Amino acid sequence: MDFEDELRRHLRTVSLISVSIGASLLLDFGLEEFIRARFKPFYGFAGIAHLQPLRYGFFGLAAAALALILVLRHALLKRPRGDDRKTALHRLERATVLTLVLAQVPALLGLVLFLLGGLNTDFYILLSASILLVIMFFPRRSGWEEWLS
Repeated sequence: MDFEDELRRHLRTVSLISVSIGASLLLDFGLEEFIRARFKPFYGFAGIAHLQPLRYGFFGLAAAALALILVLRHALLKRPRGDDRKTALHRLERATVLTLVLAQVPALLGLVLFLLGGLNTDFYILLSASILLVIMFFPRRSGWEEWLS
């Protein structure tokens, strides 16, 4: 198998993972809307009176996930001297998958906030952040070829 075929295979695999993560974000949205409609008015399952500290913590964790994405991506995409193209391709694939998995964290935190206290606006904000991250880090052939050259 030549390198071009291997690049196409890895890119297809990571693209499928990206689309699956995007679909899971849509499922989170559907779940939130279903719960909100089914238990109208929905004030959360936990009945916590003061959610403000928890909100700050969850938004802080979402920001930490973004920082972790940036730090890990930088560290994982460092190419040591003598790295051949296949090793670099595997490195790029791992970095992209890890980035996309971490991109889901804000949406999951938003879903937890919604389930605890019925905070649907916070869920929408954090879901939007996750969607934006998935779009930003979606694997593009041109970007991969540029990084590999």
